[in-house]
Amino acid sequence: MKKSADYVRKYFPIAVWLPKYQHNLFRADLISGITVWGVVVPGAMAYAELAGLPPQAGLYAAFAGMLAYALFASSRHLKVTASSTMAIMSAAIVGDLSIVAGSEYAALSTMLAFTVGGIILLAGIAKLGFISDFLSKPVTTGFLFGVSLEIIVSQAPKLFGLPRGSGNIFEQINQLLLGFSKANPWTVGVGIASLLLIAIIKRYARRIPGALVALFVGILTSTLFKLDQRGVSVVGSIPTGLPSPGIPAVRLSDLALLIASAAGIVFLAVGESVSTARIFAAKHHYEIDANQELIALGAANLSAGLFQGFTVDASLSSTATGEAAGVQTQLSSIISAILIIVTVAVLAPFFTALPNAVLGAIIIYSVLGLLDFRALKRFYREYRIDFGLALVALVGVILTDVLSGLLIAVFLSITMVVYSVSRPHLTELGEIPSHPGDYSSVTRNSENQRVPGILIVRLDEPLFFANANATRTQILNLAKESESPPKAILFDMSASNNIDITSIDMLWSLINDLDAEKITVLLCHVLGPVRDKLRISGLMDRIGAKHIYSSVDTGVKDFLGSGSAKQNP
Repeated sequence: MKKSADYVRKYFPIAVWLPKYQHNLFRADLISGITVWGVVVPGAMAYAELAGLPPQAGLYAAFAGMLAYALFASSRHLKVTASSTMAIMSAAIVGDLSIVAGSEYAALSTMLAFTVGGIILLAGIAKLGFISDFLSKPVTTGFLFGVSLEIIVSQAPKLFGLPRGSGNIFEQINQLLLGFSKANPWTVGVGIASLLLIAIIKRYARRIPGALVALFVGILTSTLFKLDQRGVSVVGSIPTGLPSPGIPAVRLSDLALLIASAAGIVFLAVGESVSTARIFAAKHHYEIDANQELIALGAANLSAGLFQGFTVDASLSSTATGEAAGVQTQLSSIISAILIIVTVAVLAPFFTALPNAVLGAIIIYSVLGLLDFRALKRFYREYRIDFGLALVALVGVILTDVLSGLLIAVFLSITMVVYSVSRPHLTELGEIPSHPGDYSSVTRNSENQRVPGILIVRLDEPLFFANANATRTQILNLAKESESPPKAILFDMSASNNIDITSIDMLWSLINDLDAEKITVLLCHVLGPVRDKLRISGLMDRIGAKHIYSSVDTGVKDFLGSGSAKQNP
């Protein structure tokens, strides 16, 4: 029984915090839940259309995702629901299967949520939370900037009552410009007015959900002036009632394609969600568990799929809205989910007269915040390489498509990691005159003194297969470039907490090469796991245990014969 209870507490954080819930927090969570509901409902309906699905699919995804995430999350603030990035990614992936719109399209969208959820859930169980760090900030910024431009251009025709364009972003802009003469003036008025209304409320009354106000005003205006009879496109009938849970039936060939395509969207969903959760956790001084967040995000997507929704992830706008309203716990998300369920079950007919131009305005305004000019300016000013990576990811989305752009972004992020670790930073050390026995870089501190006859080097990254040969080359070059040939090289390995077979072989080769030049290899700061590998490989005997020291100073003193060598314990 105790093991079962521990298991529940481990994977269901709500089982820990809910029994201890302080009643004085309820008012803040209630207000936050109601406020977030006001933001999520119009957004979810708009994002469903962006995903190529009917408005109710967004509401299904919203309540199912928020409810499941709340049960498993370690974050108190994060809101996982329908989002613009996941909507457009879903449309891109499902659309690439070249399936006609209809029930099969909806089934594939739902199955994509299942697939993404399953992969993320398994990653969480396998403790792969570190994959959330594989999408670098510059690459993510550039990718989201490009996606936002794609979304804005694709939604702009709604503001003018024009059909949605096709082709790449430039072709869509051209079609929009050519079609201006056919714009419906009523639609233009509704769309522009909605944008301005949301912007004004955001500017002067941030606590009021501008999107919800625009939605209600749009419905009221449409009903009073019978806009559907004036050529204004409206949402139309929305079915009342909750969806029946179930797993959609899709062909095995389509499922295989969905699984292959889901890998990229997993990186983006995990990267966005975990990084956002960390930001709010740091701001409010508590810790999150990245692996548990993967489990929660996976459960949210499985739940969204189970209730005929589509892929979900963290919503920065909903999370920020909840924080501003005083959210204390995930009970706020549960309250929002319940209110969305009530909306689906009872209030759905109310949205029949909603102009699609309003939904377009909501989407466009929601993604404007992703056009992060400030971040691009900072990258350009502080680190041009990051600016270049952001630009490549941005252009990749615009010139290809969203899915290809995402793959480019993931490839760039992983390439950055591999390139960084394969170019190790090797530092030559010298004694600090004002602190005898202490050593630091001779390059950064010109007053530091080299020890005659011994070259002291420190690898500032862990030694492993990707940087082993580069490390060997740098050490040999430093030995050759020394003013006088060293009699020994003291290698500080403090950055390595383990070592692989490639690194072992490199050290064998390095020792043999230096031995031919009559240069002795000494090691210091060799951690226990590394010592074990040296011993198993026989390299410990080759180097000699007496030549492995606890610090740089003990190695230098032993070499100079002015003190007893202190070996690592």
